[in-house]
Amino acid sequence: MFRVLDLTNKDLIAIQIDGRLDKSDYDKITPLIEKTVKEYGKIKLYIQIDNIEGIDPKAFAEDVKTYFKHFNHINRIAVVGENDWQKLWANLANPFVSGEIKFFRHGDVVAARKWILG
Repeated sequence: MFRVLDLTNKDLIAIQIDGRLDKSDYDKITPLIEKTVKEYGKIKLYIQIDNIEGIDPKAFAEDVKTYFKHFNHINRIAVVGENDWQKLWANLANPFVSGEIKFFRHGDVVAARKWILG
């Protein structure tokens, strides 16, 4: 599930992923993305992956749809994870956004936050 983090501010949306993702997670986060894009034009995403137990196919479709819709609206994405498949997953999003995506390990969370805020 998604949880919005306190780091969220102005053009930055910060979320934590923990557990299984389903379409209801995107139903909650999509309005925040839409509002932030409308207000700021370009947004930054900070995604902290603590644990992913799986992703429902409808949730995956929403994820791809969001990236396509906001291809030119995403300025930067910082992904914080722990293993190589999470890094691979983050890199798979590259063709779907015009902004830069950078992966950080959990031990580099301070660097990730500094980069996304910079």
